[in-house]
Amino acid sequence: MSTDQGLEIEVKIRVASLPRLRDALLALGAEASSPRVLERNLVFDTAGRDLKGRGVLLRLRRAGERNVLTLKRPAAGDSAYKVREEIEVDVSDFAAGEKILRGAGFLPVFAYEKYREALRLGGVHVLLDETPIGDFFEIEGAPSAIDEVAARLGFSKGDYITDSYHRLFLLAGKSGDMLFAP
Repeated sequence: MSTDQGLEIEVKIRVASLPRLRDALLALGAEASSPRVLERNLVFDTAGRDLKGRGVLLRLRRAGERNVLTLKRPAAGDSAYKVREEIEVDVSDFAAGEKILRGAGFLPVFAYEKYREALRLGGVHVLLDETPIGDFFEIEGAPSAIDEVAARLGFSKGDYITDSYHRLFLLAGKSGDMLFAP
């Protein structure tokens, strides 16, 4: 979720039980905004990893029937939160989108999957993510709203994670792509 200024402000929090967290969110008045779907994400970069070196993410995502091309760039903000400029556009054909990126000289450098369900609580999006390295939820919105929702769920800034799923995957001692076992 981007702000009016095109900024994405978010944190991740690791959880032991997404069903319990979902129940707690519903008890607080959260409403489902999109159903649980499998997301397949391809991160693209140059052969020399020029984008990563600049903190830029270029991603093609398939989430259910929706395909989205995303560019994220670092932006100034409080280091307790991940703050990035985010530009997204729907792509009608995932395979064609991948061919265009490859044709422009980009290569897929990391693939990752997750099941995601989106809820809305007040002015924030809460995203429930099941990944091959564990369960997380993301809170996206204004910093004060993120803090309020986290506190209502029993979490604090000490629980916030601003690393990418790729970084978390590497920190878990994994290599290759972050995919569910077939």
